[in-house]
Amino acid sequence: RRVFGPPSPSSAVLTECRLFGGNANAGKTRCAGSEPVARGRRMVEAGSEYCASDFKGPECQLCVAEKHHLVDGDTCEVCAPRGAAAGRIVGLVLGLCVACGLAAWAYHMPWRKERIIGPLLRFADRSVKYYVGGGMTAKVKILFGFYQISTVLSSTYSARLPDKYTSWTDNLANAISIDWSGFFLPEQCL
Repeated sequence: RRVFGPPSPSSAVLTECRLFGGNANAGKTRCAGSEPVARGRRMVEAGSEYCASDFKGPECQLCVAEKHHLVDGDTCEVCAPRGAAAGRIVGLVLGLCVACGLAAWAYHMPWRKERIIGPLLRFADRSVKYYVGGGMTAKVKILFGFYQISTVLSSTYSARLPDKYTSWTDNLANAISIDWSGFFLPEQCL
């Protein structure tokens, strides 16, 4: 059964609820359901019946409870204290500084002549040489640019494209995307 909810506060037509990081039933959990869009049902007619009791907002993505945020597409959890988010940011910055310092120290060590690790380091040096020599930097930039555009087609342009165009990009985005804002402090907790 397809489940429908409002796409945005300014829209009057109910559209199918998406997963937003959850399993196949995430949209069904958040959205209580309505008649299909093809029958022309409007938000005004649906009233507040389009979202389940714990959810509200566009496509039922927001939690009704104060200081809660959407997790895994279908559950609401309590927001972490802001101090915990600040601690995570400081820890990440310090970890990056330590990692860069260790990498700089290791690069200047004479390990390329060692028996076990030397061949790996020489292979890495040759790989970088061929990568730069083959002009791969420009090709990788083009690939990342395409990825950045294609994974946000539906959210950027607010257009509902057919699944055959967006299903593979949505699956790719769900597999490799990192929600940094969700790691530190979700926007619903601000």
